[in-house]
Amino acid sequence: DEYYEDSADEWFKSTEEYNIKKYKMLKSIYQNGGFWVGRYEAGIENNRKSPTEEITVTPKSKEGLYPYNYITRAQAKKLAEQVVYDEYSGSLMFGVQWDLMLKFIENKKINEDTAIIEKLNNDSTLIGNNRNNLWNIANPEVKYSTNIGISFNNCPYQKDEEDDVILTTGADKKFSLMNIYDISGNMWEWTLEQVSGESDMCCNRGGGFWRSGLGYPASYRGSTSITDSGDSIGFRITLY
Repeated sequence: DEYYEDSADEWFKSTEEYNIKKYKMLKSIYQNGGFWVGRYEAGIENNRKSPTEEITVTPKSKEGLYPYNYITRAQAKKLAEQVVYDEYSGSLMFGVQWDLMLKFIENKKINEDTAIIEKLNNDSTLIGNNRNNLWNIANPEVKYSTNIGISFNNCPYQKDEEDDVILTTGADKKFSLMNIYDISGNMWEWTLEQVSGESDMCCNRGGGFWRSGLGYPASYRGSTSITDSGDSIGFRITLY
């Protein structure tokens, strides 16, 4: 979790500003024994269809919403910070928070699921809406899209072959671990982490609906540019 420059108005203006936020997060973890993470991917009531649509609506962590996509990492940062609960402030997740979330799940489930480490770190196919997960959802409250989010239909829907399908948030219990949904698949999720390399240093985690859970498990670090704002990248809100 290290600062690097981004000219977007929503981004940190300096290393000092970035570190102040990071140290606030770490201090809160020590004082409160942890942090709160959204049960669902950040959602929105009305489906976004392009990156040119106005970005003003505060995100929600709620079942049955459209994923909040077509936003850059800096925009996701600003949106997450609009969320406030009591004295706690919303934020985009730091990379260390994503890792701690996975470690929490691993420690809690290791006795009942001896393959949990494999599922989180190597093959997340069956725990998320990944391209290679052939699932069947009967719940008519769930919506799905087979055209990268241009339009959505109500389930039931059975995916019989590998395909790119977007689902609304919290679509099915089989995509949750410790009651946290979609840490694998559906949307890639922006973080405040920097990945190594000369370019495309923005980090997103967990794979997406058009990626295999075998090659892109929940722990995977994706890298992309500061201007990317595609149909497959969303985010998750954390509070501390």
